[in-house]
Amino acid sequence: MAPTKIPALVGHRGWPARYPENTLEGFAAAVGAGARWLECDVQMSADGVPFVCHDLSLKRTTGIDRDITEIPAAELISVTVGEGPRLGGCYADIKLAPFTALIAWLETQPQVTLFVEIKRQSLRHFGGDNVVRSILTAGQAALKQCVIISFDHACLSLARKQGAPAIGWATEESTPQIHHLVHTLDPDYLFTSDERFADIHNALNGPWQWVAYQTQDPQRALQLAAQGAGLVETNDIGAMLKSPEFASP
Repeated sequence: MAPTKIPALVGHRGWPARYPENTLEGFAAAVGAGARWLECDVQMSADGVPFVCHDLSLKRTTGIDRDITEIPAAELISVTVGEGPRLGGCYADIKLAPFTALIAWLETQPQVTLFVEIKRQSLRHFGGDNVVRSILTAGQAALKQCVIISFDHACLSLARKQGAPAIGWATEESTPQIHHLVHTLDPDYLFTSDERFADIHNALNGPWQWVAYQTQDPQRALQLAAQGAGLVETNDIGAMLKSPEFASP
């Protein structure tokens, strides 16, 4: 019997099953639980400063019904992201983090690799060249620990030209055009969803490392590994790492 393939687990937005997503506290807790791979999202402020944030609108995580691209950095740094409706008042004082703050913390965690997802909304608002340059500049101190990822193929080409040491493309399609684009880009990592993983993996075979997003089921993570996923994202990194399938002997 072939040995079971064990994928590396990635803390998707930190540890959002327990902490507000995309926060320094959530990332630190994920690493404290044993995570060595993390994923974050980056959006831009009105004045072009990168912040760790998934949605264009701040309403879901902060209660503020405005787009992040409309608010300057000086105002954003005082915004709390405790996700009250989902998590109650436990994390009411947690602040929205500038990307530079996450990078400063990452410098103290040399064993950690961070996937940095550039969001399409900011790319459309500010233009790919501006966004990529801002993020690479902000992340310079720990850039060797970062992998720049996106669903946007063009911004990854820009990132590579501007010196990103590693890139990862996310796609949920396997058309002939996608096949051509992925082989032209030749990313270090290729991301696709749990639901479509087997089909996409079979259609877009190549030298890149495969990342599946995302599951909270240890057995499903092992199935994805058997299908070719070297890494699997999860929202509940602590519980997954403690499961019998992943716990150290």
